[in-house]
Amino acid sequence: MLTNWKARGVPSAKAAAIANAFLISTDYLLGLRDIEDNPGASKESGASNVEDAPDIIGSLKKLPVVGKVQAGPDGLLSIDDYPPGEGEGHMLWWSNCPHAYALRIRGESMSPRYRPGEYVGVDPCADVVPSDEVIVMLRSNQRMIKRLLWIRDGQACFESVNQNFQNIIIDMEEIDKLHLVLGNIPKAAFRH
Repeated sequence: MLTNWKARGVPSAKAAAIANAFLISTDYLLGLRDIEDNPGASKESGASNVEDAPDIIGSLKKLPVVGKVQAGPDGLLSIDDYPPGEGEGHMLWWSNCPHAYALRIRGESMSPRYRPGEYVGVDPCADVVPSDEVIVMLRSNQRMIKRLLWIRDGQACFESVNQNFQNIIIDMEEIDKLHLVLGNIPKAAFRH
């Protein structure tokens, strides 16, 4: 497949730049030389010096869609929970947590990060760290989707998804749970 580059008129400067970025020879990139002739390649493994990608964490699971989520003008979330076993379906997504779930977004108040009709995955098993987006569950039963900025001196600071709202600081004793937001799950992963 790469041997056709010269025939297609790929400039040698581009091929040289690509080869240089991957620390391989241009001839090897173009398929004109074997791995044994490539400086920097591992002759024992038959591979180049490019590292393998990390393994996918978790396994494909059915995440139940447990509710619809909408942010209000005060920055608080309204999550309409479905009765147990009455959800609208599930999402096929990767997670290690047996309690992971999905929420369907409604309304525009979380735009542009999350748009109406999209789904977000949530992992209640994961530890959260600053810069994570989280579902904040307060002891008062209020819930929010926020970005955790910091935790110190018995308080946590959160940034709103919608930038029209200011950061808020909450005493840790008011927080019941923090669930990690895994991010958007494509609509194509939905199953009834």
